[in-house]
Amino acid sequence: AVVSTQSTGINGSSHPNHGWDLTQVIIKQFKEMQHGKINHSELERAKTQLKSTLLMNLEYRTIVLEDIGRQVLASGERKTPAELCAMIESVTPQQLQSLAKRMLESKPSVGAFGDLKNVPNYQEIEAAFKRDNGELTNRISHLLLKGMRGKTTGLIKG
Repeated sequence: AVVSTQSTGINGSSHPNHGWDLTQVIIKQFKEMQHGKINHSELERAKTQLKSTLLMNLEYRTIVLEDIGRQVLASGERKTPAELCAMIESVTPQQLQSLAKRMLESKPSVGAFGDLKNVPNYQEIEAAFKRDNGELTNRISHLLLKGMRGKTTGLIKG
């Protein structure tokens, strides 16, 4: 039997003082995609940026070799840069909406590192993903509790 697994995610980084804001932006982006609120010009910009990054990275032999290995292990074949660019270009808003809906059907996996005083805890993140508007709540009580406990340096949940 062949088991197909897919992993899709998003990452971000911010100054420790803005961990809450970064988390809120990520959640809101997922919720907007889930509801089909995808800006065409932003999608085109993202496609262009992804293709540029892909092609620039393939200028380095070690990255090309890693890419070949990753593709063969993941799919059993290697796609050429032209094929990958065509795949990126073919992404539609409807596909992104479908992906966001599938991703939000399960609990989020969250990883964070560094000074997490201003990062919502896992329960707050999970609850925000369940809300239609994606709003994080309890920021003040979160900050008070974190302040009483001190700094945290790592969080992985999922």
